[in-house]
Amino acid sequence: MAEEAAVEEQPKPAKSGTMSKMLLIALLALLSSSAGGFVSFVLISRTINREAKATAKEETGEKEKIAEMLEKSAVLPLEPFVVNLADKEAARYLRIKISLLVDDKTKAKELTENQVLQLKVRDVILQSLTAKTSEELIHEEGKNKLRDEIREKIEMYFNQPKLVDVMFTEFVIQL
Repeated sequence: MAEEAAVEEQPKPAKSGTMSKMLLIALLALLSSSAGGFVSFVLISRTINREAKATAKEETGEKEKIAEMLEKSAVLPLEPFVVNLADKEAARYLRIKISLLVDDKTKAKELTENQVLQLKVRDVILQSLTAKTSEELIHEEGKNKLRDEIREKIEMYFNQPKLVDVMFTEFVIQL
């Protein structure tokens, strides 16, 4: 019986050794995975930070360009327009104030004194406005299309200074 007890005691230490080896392997796997995750986190964080800094620099550069352009620019306000729209079902009216942004403040006085230019610009704008319906202009998309259309049609009359933008300072549709 003593031999049987000795035989039974020998397998127990073998199980304990196997368990400790498996526990060690699991612990090493956990540490390895954690280390890999940490390294990945650090590398990805650095990449994201670099991209964010590059984007911030681009935005700052764009803001500076816009600010510089606005300092050098001038606004040429036009008299308000009140026009009949092209609606067939009912008489609809549009009251709109338009201002033109030009790129050279020093030549703005010449523009305000140039009656031929002012009359031609008003004529082109009136043609564009009276061709529109209230349905076309009621939404933001229609207003943006009108702004682009006016800019395209009148920018050929601006050599010095150049036309930069067409701005609507009042926009009222009578429905």
